[in-house]
Amino acid sequence: MHRDTALQAFSKRDFWLCMARAFAPPATSAEYLEAFQTALPDDLETIAEEIGLHLGAEIADLRAAAVAITDPMDLQRLYASLFLTPPTPVMVNTGFYLDGAVMGDSEEGIAAAYARHGFERHQHFRDLNDTPAVQAEFLALLFEKAGEKARAGEDIEARAWAAEAEAFLSDYVCRWITPFLRDLETASRDHGVNPAYAHLARLVWLAVEGSVAAPEVAEIKAGMDSLPRGSARGIGALTAEDLAEIAYRLERDGLAWDHVAQNDGWDDAVFAARRARGEAELAAE
Repeated sequence: MHRDTALQAFSKRDFWLCMARAFAPPATSAEYLEAFQTALPDDLETIAEEIGLHLGAEIADLRAAAVAITDPMDLQRLYASLFLTPPTPVMVNTGFYLDGAVMGDSEEGIAAAYARHGFERHQHFRDLNDTPAVQAEFLALLFEKAGEKARAGEDIEARAWAAEAEAFLSDYVCRWITPFLRDLETASRDHGVNPAYAHLARLVWLAVEGSVAAPEVAEIKAGMDSLPRGSARGIGALTAEDLAEIAYRLERDGLAWDHVAQNDGWDDAVFAARRARGEAELAAE
């Protein structure tokens, strides 16, 4: 990997950061609305060019829809009408699209992926692990790590982090984005609501499609078999410490973790030590 690969990874980081902020519950300030209307489309135009995605028409539609929102409270009402107010036309918990219910296997799988990489949600996010905003923030972290390793010339590490990001996209985002987009488009059309979030979801759909088809992704996948075991987090077998960390974080968040203990390498003593350390950390706060 080389400098151009690092820049590509950082651009993907910036794309997912934009999506994390765009799909988070909006603030009720004039500054936030202005950023939603102007800075967000401007940034996405620049990022799309850097990544090599042709998103100009969809970004123009997003800009037009955002400009039509004239009051910060209207943006908040739009978000609530789509994702929060019963009967909710669009499920912001994407596990519904993957499992048919909230708090299913995908929620646990996503939480385990977060724990594996030491990812903690930004304090602004109060939702479950499977919302588009939180998943986008996690993807930004993975691509940032890939960019940092590529910039440092650590090719195997960079490949590992990029592979983790692409695997997460394939395992989760690729599977929920189409029905999520369909529901947003239906709500916008049938209920006459502003289509800004539908345009955002289509940008995610296009980015995912572009990522799956990208030649560098095929190269990453083709090269995975040649990576040495344990060359980076997420590559090779999980250690007892890895499993203990995953189980601890799931338990801390009130999620089931028994399935983690079924993995090879599980050690009750290591988990007990991690739990005790966590309790001591909480007591010291």
